[in-house]
Amino acid sequence: MDLIRIAVSRFAALFRSRPLDAELDEELRVHIELATEENVRLGMSRRPARAAALRNFGGVAQVREAYREQRGIPFLEAAAQDLRFALRQLRKSPGFSVTAIVTLALGIGATTAIFSVVKTVLLGPLPGR
Repeated sequence: MDLIRIAVSRFAALFRSRPLDAELDEELRVHIELATEENVRLGMSRRPARAAALRNFGGVAQVREAYREQRGIPFLEAAAQDLRFALRQLRKSPGFSVTAIVTLALGIGATTAIFSVVKTVLLGPLPGR
């Protein structure tokens, strides 16, 4: 049952990344503030207390990245990011886009036609007994 809950949670995270990032940023800020207040209570001044809290907490960027990898489906997120980049590049140069799409269409069509002929002539059953 936990696997289903985890899978649904990860899939839902694909569509709610901004609110989850905001929640994570708030949680990290609160943790660092609590550690800073603890250091101030122990006698440190404000600035060194914050530096010590950040140092003890570790890399905030690494924590964010680890959380993002755990909450979503990295393969789908990377594929979506690549697709968005490809569409942006295609919109930037429409002449190249049309040329590339027509070339791919002709190549796929020609390959399909040739394979159909080869399959029928060489790989199909011979007429007769």
